[in-house]
Amino acid sequence: MSNVVGLIAEDKSDIAVINEILGRYYASNAYSIKKYVGNGCGKLKQKCASWADNLVKRGCDFILIFHDLDKNDENALRKTLKDKIDTANIDHYLIIIPIEELEAWLLSDPKALKNTFNLKKAPRVIKNTESIDSPKEYLRDLIWRSGRVRYLNTVHNVKIARNISTTNYRRCKSFKPLDKYLKTKCAS
Repeated sequence: MSNVVGLIAEDKSDIAVINEILGRYYASNAYSIKKYVGNGCGKLKQKCASWADNLVKRGCDFILIFHDLDKNDENALRKTLKDKIDTANIDHYLIIIPIEELEAWLLSDPKALKNTFNLKKAPRVIKNTESIDSPKEYLRDLIWRSGRVRYLNTVHNVKIARNISTTNYRRCKSFKPLDKYLKTKCAS
């Protein structure tokens, strides 16, 4: 039986990365996705409840809502999103807030960066990638310094995600609730 996963995220590249992550937990024919893309955080917050409701009506077994923390207060952001979802009476959902941005997760595996960009050597390991301000810009600058390659999140994020080991994703504190949630969904 195939699970239908509802995804709500800020942009298309986030959806592509999340789909790659889902592929680590499900066989390719064991899930499908339905999605909404906010094209930024404002629309995502505004439309979150109606999108989640629509995804459930379209047959989604559960909803994953991704919103970068950016410079927001995590508790306040989580409460805002939870309040929106609760108005739609959605039972099975998880709010995931990557700190500061989803790109922090992509920085967790230097070998993945080396392989994705054909670098001569892997960048140094960053102990806590979620402590980096503006991970997207940090990743852009790191790749340029390491190999004179122009990084485009819309092109490269999914390629990096394909190469990352799940163990390295788990180094990110904000990834762990997703990991735990997906393990329970795959076990059922």
